[in-house]
Amino acid sequence: MQTLQNANYALLDDSQLQKIEDLSDRILKEVGVTLKDDPQSLAVLQSIGAKIEGQNTRIDAATLREIIQQNAPAKFTWKGEHTNLQLGNGETHYAPMFGAPNIRREDGSYGQTNLKDYQELVTLCQASPIMGSSGFLLCIPHNVAEDKRHLAMLDAHLAYAFKPIMGTVLNEQALRDVARETRATDFVPGECQLLHMINSTPPLTYQSNPLKCLRAAAELGQGSMVTSYMMMGATSPVTVSDSLAQGLAELLIGVALTQLYQPGVAVAGGLFATPFSMSKMLPAFGTVESHFAMLAGIQLIKRLGIVSRGDGLITSAKIHDQQADQEGIMQLSAAQSAGADLMLHSAGWLENGRCVDIKKMKYDMQLIEKTA
Repeated sequence: MQTLQNANYALLDDSQLQKIEDLSDRILKEVGVTLKDDPQSLAVLQSIGAKIEGQNTRIDAATLREIIQQNAPAKFTWKGEHTNLQLGNGETHYAPMFGAPNIRREDGSYGQTNLKDYQELVTLCQASPIMGSSGFLLCIPHNVAEDKRHLAMLDAHLAYAFKPIMGTVLNEQALRDVARETRATDFVPGECQLLHMINSTPPLTYQSNPLKCLRAAAELGQGSMVTSYMMMGATSPVTVSDSLAQGLAELLIGVALTQLYQPGVAVAGGLFATPFSMSKMLPAFGTVESHFAMLAGIQLIKRLGIVSRGDGLITSAKIHDQQADQEGIMQLSAAQSAGADLMLHSAGWLENGRCVDIKKMKYDMQLIEKTA
């Protein structure tokens, strides 16, 4: 399996990064982060000195950093059935796109995704020498009942691939179902079998479901990939630096919670911001601002001493054309240059993530192989 050695291009110097961290600390102290409908998360933060008002928590960022830096692993092994990934060891590993409701198939047909599509995508990930993981929720199998989808997707991964897989965050019970079926229920320092995508809801909010999934994953000894995914001018400030300060405040809360529930449990962090078009009412992927946000965001995550997540060939394009390639390659290059440990959404992404394109997925995999 091929990997790319971390390049670690530094966009910002230490003083510039410190200014962003200082602003983030001020946000946590003066504004706080809202934790929706999850008293247990509020209680555990209160136990370390947070000030709770309703569902809002304000806290000294130094407390969160101390918890993270004393407990969170700088690297860990993501275990698969027959192959493992070593995250945080100076190489970039790749995972496919996540969560598409629609598909463009090789014959050109377009529509809602189904279980057969899902099985084909898993098979493609397994066959690719550059994909380190077969992911999870590569698309939504609409022809499977919602309460059974997580198990149907798991069956596809177990039948057609043996690389490390992500866990589900559909809800806490689904997460526990997948963990039980894969026997991923014990904490082993320095490793995990499942890696769960835990997103905040900018600005400065966590919803109840990701909080419960984060806690369940940590209690089961499984990893979380805590991410703030911001749209500048809509869910975060219009400037890159201020958006990163907001996202870092959200990230510190989520990463610290994993370590409060299970010290030493595997965790990765992601910071991403892209402009929001007020004329189209859509995010604009592949912009220069998003490249800067990726470069500096990974620098901030590495300063925390944890594994970093980047984003790969993402685009706003509706078809696989020159726009798709230019936007995707520039974003991929930024994340590679920053030295992301794990690259999500590496292949197949179109339409702001609403479509997975089979031909593009194959093309993207071949393109990444050439950069490794």
